[in-house]
Amino acid sequence: MTRPGVSAAAFGALDMMEELRDRSADAQLPIASIRVLPEFNPRRLLGDQAFTDEALADLAQNIRTYGVLQPVLVRRRRAEILLVAGERRLRAAALAGLTQVPVIYVDADDARAYEIAIIENAQRNDLDLVTETLVGFQFLSRRLNLSTDEIVSYLHHVRKGRREDDLGVERLLRDMYGTGISVWGQRRALILRMTAAERAAIQARRVDAKVCAELVPLPEGDTRSALLERAAQEGLTARQVRDLVRTEQQTTQPSRPALAVQGDQMRRLLPRLSRLKGPAARRAEQLLNELRDLLDPTPR
Repeated sequence: MTRPGVSAAAFGALDMMEELRDRSADAQLPIASIRVLPEFNPRRLLGDQAFTDEALADLAQNIRTYGVLQPVLVRRRRAEILLVAGERRLRAAALAGLTQVPVIYVDADDARAYEIAIIENAQRNDLDLVTETLVGFQFLSRRLNLSTDEIVSYLHHVRKGRREDDLGVERLLRDMYGTGISVWGQRRALILRMTAAERAAIQARRVDAKVCAELVPLPEGDTRSALLERAAQEGLTARQVRDLVRTEQQTTQPSRPALAVQGDQMRRLLPRLSRLKGPAARRAEQLLNELRDLLDPTPR
């Protein structure tokens, strides 16, 4: 039985994808007869870059050579045929000169169709880490009816043992992505705090995600951007970037007043007062009285 708060449809969609994995095509349909709803493609979350002719060139060439090996998923809505998953294959097939593609029909309303699209993309090897993470959090947000910040907070509290996973997120993440709350509550959550430039650098494989994660403590701005560019150009490791960030933080922190520093030093020495005897003890008492009068001049 599905736990309270977990979408039964989400697990139903997972089961459906298992059944569809090795299923042969139901039909060949004209590409022009299939309507694409962009909002159902999670890859468009970061824009349309993955759907340009240039981005589809390699896939189109493979289709020219081998054909469309995996059917696209479609659903019927009244007189329309709507695409559920496989937009890149569909567009690459058209780019390759095909007029028809193999399809599998799925029985799904809008909510189920979106979940199937998410799951189908999650199971693909070519989905980059950034897109997968942003889509994953968007999926959790829709399924659990929580904001992204609320989801991150939930993952943090579950990971720290401060609450039970009563929404069943661990199972959902593992079924979809093979990783659970520990990974999503830490490494994946850091991607949400990265700049657009840092995410793009990860997608372009200019830097590793671990490198960009070390930049997150810095405020957005020229310094952070410069460190990203340096890391990319010099091939810096995450550890090297961490050291640079720490150095930057130390140099930009406002220096403490000298008296505050001396006060901290004195506080650590106060326990030694009890060791003083004779003239040294009387001198210490005199100094303490003078200091008290300076700090609190109110007549006693």
